[in-house]
Amino acid sequence: MNKIEKKIKWNKYIISLSPIFLIFYISNETYAIDYRAFYLAGKSVLNNLNPYLNHISLNIDFYGPVNSELSKFSGWKYPPIASYLFAPFAIFPYEFSKNLFNFISLSFITLSTFFIIKKRLFYINPNSLMIVGISFPVLATISRGQVEIIIVCIALLSFYFYKKGALLLSSSTIAILGFIKVFPLLLAITFIQSKQRIKFFTYLIISLLILYFLNLILCPIEWRLSFIERITIPWNEIPMGDLKELPNNIGIIKDSMMVRTSDARNLFHSHFFVFGFANPLLSNNLILSGIIGTIGSLICLFKYSKYSITLCFFTIMNWINIVNPISWIMGLFWYVPLFIFSYDKVKPSLKIIIILPLILPPFLNISGYLAATISLFIIKFFSKEGLKSL
Repeated sequence: MNKIEKKIKWNKYIISLSPIFLIFYISNETYAIDYRAFYLAGKSVLNNLNPYLNHISLNIDFYGPVNSELSKFSGWKYPPIASYLFAPFAIFPYEFSKNLFNFISLSFITLSTFFIIKKRLFYINPNSLMIVGISFPVLATISRGQVEIIIVCIALLSFYFYKKGALLLSSSTIAILGFIKVFPLLLAITFIQSKQRIKFFTYLIISLLILYFLNLILCPIEWRLSFIERITIPWNEIPMGDLKELPNNIGIIKDSMMVRTSDARNLFHSHFFVFGFANPLLSNNLILSGIIGTIGSLICLFKYSKYSITLCFFTIMNWINIVNPISWIMGLFWYVPLFIFSYDKVKPSLKIIIILPLILPPFLNISGYLAATISLFIIKFFSKEGLKSL
């Protein structure tokens, strides 16, 4: 493994971030249909409407390409209180708003990388950053306007707080993630064997209760009931809404991958590199996916906690894609921390194996399972020097 040099050669890292120009281009030419669901949730909050329902019958500006179309529900399916996070974004025109959101996502990953290098938390090989920058999960996340990059970076921040002994900040950060997307709560498994586990989980439970009561105070019961109904209906069985056809001059343009709406230019609704699931075999079984994902996380806990809590945390991250039954290729960003952390530790002949989840064509639908499998055996890939550096 390369030693961390006393003087950081920032020029290498600046070059490794060059794919950001490609990412910005994709951000500008795509409609970001997942972000559209977030945006409309915020727009609903501003208009005192239920963010889980499709309000296209009230105003064509509420049209949600692909994710809602003419269905009863909008594309929003996260906990009710998270709707308020996107209300500020809904103040702006849509194109500016989605580009702003993607800029914030890219800023999160850039600043997180800078922080890790500056604080020398672990060595980051510039080549690994270049690979991540052109990987399908990153391109898909920006194309769809998903929140995964921000969530992963905040999860890393919670782990940094834990390492610094700030248990309240660490546990409350994970609790906040759980009220944006439920599945990151799985990360708490990392700390089951910690000597400070009682204090950590006490803080976590208190934080969750506070957020739960805030949810009751701020969110009408109609929202909460709609949320429960929305997440219990299979994604391919969503009932239709009031309208039988879209209003004129909006919708997906025939024989193209472009979408026409009332509040933006004609933009690509998707790219081919976003069409892939991380957990296709369990996409209709929340209970089984939860059981398998939890078991996988516990295996990683018992295997790696004796080596490194950092390695343990990063391997458990990969099981979030399995716990989440409807996990798309964007969810593979949860694999990125393990990949970057391990890149200089694995034997040179095995580097290609840990790269595969990031570069395999998404339509194969195996990248998520491969990332989870790698997390179970990653220690076998490490060189002797890599093991010593843990």
